Amino acid sequence: MVYLIHSFRMYVKTTVIRWRMTTDRTTTGYSGRQGPLSSAELLWGARDRPSRGPKPKLTIDRIARAAIAIADAEGLDALSMQRVAKELGFSTMSLYRYVPSKEQLLDVMIDIGCGPAPIPAGPCTDWRAEIEDWVRRIWTMYQEHPWVLRVQINGPPVGPNQLSWFEAALRPLSQAGLGGADLVAVATFLLGTTRELARISLDMAQAREQAGVSVTQAGSGFAAVLRDHVDATRYPTLAGLVADELFEPVEAQGDGIDFDLHFGIQRLLDGIESYVDTGRANR
Repeated sequence: MVYLIHSFRMYVKTTVIRWRMTTDRTTTGYSGRQGPLSSAELLWGARDRPSRGPKPKLTIDRIARAAIAIADAEGLDALSMQRVAKELGFSTMSLYRYVPSKEQLLDVMIDIGCGPAPIPAGPCTDWRAEIEDWVRRIWTMYQEHPWVLRVQINGPPVGPNQLSWFEAALRPLSQAGLGGADLVAVATFLLGTTRELARISLDMAQAREQAGVSVTQAGSGFAAVLRDHVDATRYPTLAGLVADELFEPVEAQGDGIDFDLHFGIQRLLDGIESYVDTGRANR
């Protein structure tokens, strides 16, 4: 937990040092992209348009939203600076005046795509309900913009919208009684768990589409493999679950991953309550 905070501090420190040592602000930094701090400038509007000349016809927001529309409809493989420029009716070089690279475009797309977190007004009165709502909204965002799951994570979030989602998780967890490194670790774990299960769900959906099978058909195939090959000697616990028909598909439950996520989050929240209560009892 302490390592997570330490790594974040080192990331910021290293990024700032490298940026200050660079005259053109295009040095490749920690993330391997064209300057993480430059991405932060783009995300926070510091470079929304060229400083000289007439009022521009393009904005970073407009460029990013055009790119998001392409990625939503056709996936990241279809995305390029040339394609975005064509959709907007501008030359490719025109886009580079606003967004120096495709990698930075992806940074901006993710932040704009996820939008600001809907943080409730007033104090937190039900921390569990807020966390459950937060997870549902994150899950929905991944379903609406599945390409986000294909972008490699190269560092902590630096955009205003992404940080608002981080704040939206920290707020109720803090109300639950967590603080310091514990607070950051649990919030990071929640996001990582939701993201990974969403990625698995996406991968499975794509595999079914390529195979031309439904959720029920895929589930039936998996259950058949288990029935044919799982024996009680080698897999005693698994064999018991197979005998109980736990892996037989239930069409109403889809691929079951959203249920797994909900159940897992509930148990995590139970654990947080127990952890906080134990800590208070030992004070």
